[in-house]
Amino acid sequence: MRDYKLLLAGLILLLLILFIAVFTWLWIHNRKNIDPLPIMANQNEPTTITEGDAEKTVSKSVLYVQIEENLQAPLDEIIVSFESRYPNVQVMANYVPANKLLTLPNNTASKSEHSNVGVGTDMIVANDTLTTERLAPLQAELKNSQKEFAQNKADTSNADANTIDNEANNAKTNSTETRTLNSFSYALKDEQALEGVILTNNTAAINFRNFLVSSVGQDVLKKYDYDNIEGYKNSVNDLFNPTSQAKQVSGDTSVDVADALSNGD
Repeated sequence: MRDYKLLLAGLILLLLILFIAVFTWLWIHNRKNIDPLPIMANQNEPTTITEGDAEKTVSKSVLYVQIEENLQAPLDEIIVSFESRYPNVQVMANYVPANKLLTLPNNTASKSEHSNVGVGTDMIVANDTLTTERLAPLQAELKNSQKEFAQNKADTSNADANTIDNEANNAKTNSTETRTLNSFSYALKDEQALEGVILTNNTAAINFRNFLVSSVGQDVLKKYDYDNIEGYKNSVNDLFNPTSQAKQVSGDTSVDVADALSNGD
């Protein structure tokens, strides 16, 4: 019995020693962290960037959209939602009559921002269908504008004569690689597809097109009595048992969302 008590006392003493050792090690270790080496102050340290300066450093991309004037109400609301979703994109909307919709404006300020294209409009949104025949004059105007812009850029450069000749030749080559205009559908009105077209390679234009056919864009258009393109919203019953009314509305003018997203690139 006495040996048992001595063994218990020795075990307690050993645990006490271990506890003191761990406590001492932790104390020394923590003391090193709370007592760091002194750091010399530098009067040339850069000042802290304020929130306003940080906003200025983020460059905003500009999207130039030419829109048929009778679409102003729904498109204004869509643009507000789009800019809140993409805060680094500013949409410059130009509302024009239907007879001027497919005419490119002579906007030199915007052309300077699209130096590799030579046009001041990224995208056109119509209130009707944009057939290939309607887009043909615009396609030719886009090609000529790009060719002239590239030629002017080569002529005004400070390079030597050989470089200018090379740039002029490149301009002729690039003029044959003008973007092919393919319209995309974004809504239906009286069973007629409403379409738009992208003119440049501006990424913001592609994002805006996708936003038009998204749930947000389609809901706004629905508020203004525009029908959603086929495939946007289908109930479970419609997916397995399409109603005759849905078939009648779609008709020959039905537009699939996948097709709307795929063309125009």
